[in-house]
Amino acid sequence: MLKISEKGIEIDDLYTIQDRLVNAFKSIYGEDINLDSDTPDGQLLGLFSQELANVHQAVSFIVQMLDPYQAAGQWLEQRAMYAGITRITASYSYIDDVIFTGSPKTTVPINSIYIDKNKNKWVTTEPITLNDLGSARTKFRSLELGDYTVNALEEFTPSTVIIGIDRVIANTHSYGGADEETDEQLLKRFMLSHSINNYDDRQGMQSALLNITGVRKCTVYENFTNNTDEKGVPAHSLNAVILGGDDEKIAEVITKKKIGGCGLFGQMETTHAQDGLLRKVYFDRPTKINVNVSMIIGRYKSFDDINTEQIKENLKKLDFDIGENVYASRIISNINLVDGFYIKSLTVNGSNIAEIGYREYAQVNNVEVLIE
Repeated sequence: MLKISEKGIEIDDLYTIQDRLVNAFKSIYGEDINLDSDTPDGQLLGLFSQELANVHQAVSFIVQMLDPYQAAGQWLEQRAMYAGITRITASYSYIDDVIFTGSPKTTVPINSIYIDKNKNKWVTTEPITLNDLGSARTKFRSLELGDYTVNALEEFTPSTVIIGIDRVIANTHSYGGADEETDEQLLKRFMLSHSINNYDDRQGMQSALLNITGVRKCTVYENFTNNTDEKGVPAHSLNAVILGGDDEKIAEVITKKKIGGCGLFGQMETTHAQDGLLRKVYFDRPTKINVNVSMIIGRYKSFDDINTEQIKENLKKLDFDIGENVYASRIISNINLVDGFYIKSLTVNGSNIAEIGYREYAQVNNVEVLIE
């Protein structure tokens, strides 16, 4: 029977509900009533049982979605809004300086599409005309929402060839793009939201930094001792290591969150005006460490197909925190999402462990699967 207690909600399955209704009918009409499934009364009981089971499932689902640890989609967004947290939506990527070269006076219309080396599409944000020297500068915006990376001096190919344009090269790095936040990322920020209003600890700063649009990873190291620690952080200082996000916004959050007299450490330097004073802010950007996974597997049965591409895809989806080592034994669960084989050997960067520095983060870059 549907029951809500201090332990949660308890529901019955379809067969339990049907048995209870059958017993109730027999207590009313007698034990000799025919309630077989091929009788009208039996079919009516079947309909009642199914509808009650649907109600039980719906109530159970609602209760489940009220729990942030189980909620998903819009249900999770509603829970997070109680803490003032909203899902980070996707945004476009931009390139501020793109150089066109070709024949003088050649015109390139707005929204012309160009493709980078990773097959991502970019559009011109304004119409341009090459000058007398056959050159012009403009801005690019990604055709689709998301975080797309283009480095300076990378070349584009046109989606539609424009006669008179010879080369299109990025003169600056892309910036600003962000993918829509996943349920997992939103839940993580929601769980940390209780720390955002703290002003005197590193977790409060870390939570606030993770709430900045575009920030994908963040950790804050704190050294409260009188000596430089093993992470290289000077005495009585904080060191924020942040992937993604705008420098100025990061500087604003760090300035507001750190307490007076606390030092800041990092290779990145920017400034932020606080209380009428221009304050210097230091932090670090993490370095991506490519991790190569190599494994030898064997078939359970001689002629079974093994979806090696799915194995590779599952491993490349792994998300590691800043400073998190990669252990071969810890990634086995993602490998075993594919059936039909057993693992004979497994290494990460040729060893049992890929050690990651305090200002680095791992990403599985290449997966080699050999079948014996």
